[in-house]
Amino acid sequence: MPQNPARLPVVIATWPFGLPASEVAWKALENGATPLDAVVAGVSHCEDDSSVDSVGYGGLPDASGEVTLDACVMDADGRCGGVACLRRIRHAAQVARAVMDRTPHVLLAGEAATAFAVSQGFQESNLLSPEAAAKYQAWRKENPNLARPRVPGGAGASGGGGHDTIGMLALDRNGRLAGACTTSGRSYKLPGRVGDSPIIGAGLYVDGEAGAAAATGVGEEVIKVAGSFAVVEHMRSGASPQEAIDRVLARIVKRRGNRDTDVSFVALRKDGAAAGGSLRAQTNFKFALLTPAGHGVVDSPVLK
Repeated sequence: MPQNPARLPVVIATWPFGLPASEVAWKALENGATPLDAVVAGVSHCEDDSSVDSVGYGGLPDASGEVTLDACVMDADGRCGGVACLRRIRHAAQVARAVMDRTPHVLLAGEAATAFAVSQGFQESNLLSPEAAAKYQAWRKENPNLARPRVPGGAGASGGGGHDTIGMLALDRNGRLAGACTTSGRSYKLPGRVGDSPIIGAGLYVDGEAGAAAATGVGEEVIKVAGSFAVVEHMRSGASPQEAIDRVLARIVKRRGNRDTDVSFVALRKDGAAAGGSLRAQTNFKFALLTPAGHGVVDSPVLK
């Protein structure tokens, strides 16, 4: 697929809060950073922003009151790494990068992931911001039967809530791709729950010959269709980014029998074509898109 240098570079990220993070990635690309370095820098900026209550520091906790983080990274060569249920380490995407660069593995989880991060020089800290702690206490009073002890005893429902992942994709002037995805997951979730965000092929997928995609929304639904991988494979078969997203969203509707769930994607093709798409209007999904023609937040189309 031929590249159009006039359309490059491109950075795309989920949600309006992805715009300042994407600006960090864009500046990194302008200064000669690799796409992987750029997206990790971008999402790390979001992980530091306590006003975003679904990513990094300031993310809403699980039903026990503890913040746990999920993240993954991937480059155009298929190199990837992830962490799930990471505790007390703010920059989950950077730890995912360390898993990719410094181990033979793809995914580390729980306290072992935290121990690995500490061994690599990451500092432990309290991830529960005062604002998130206050929201948790209010939720706990309203949902006393859903609040869980730190060591959960038996199964039970989670409290639901927000789950606005930041997924970021970047394509540099040389046509090299990379992506990163990071989240604190579903608010007030059952302790131990892991969604799509740290899972390669679900929350994120990058292929240097075709393109890249990232997901946001109900991770369980994305996992069930290998969502980001499926979007990329449709692009490989000749679909535009928008067509690829719509086909995967339609698959979710067909599997469920309805569209009463929250799933959205962003996609970036090898030639710089980009798109976002959402399953339902009430999600009000918007995404950040940065190209040489301009930087801004775009209203996402909804599956027809």
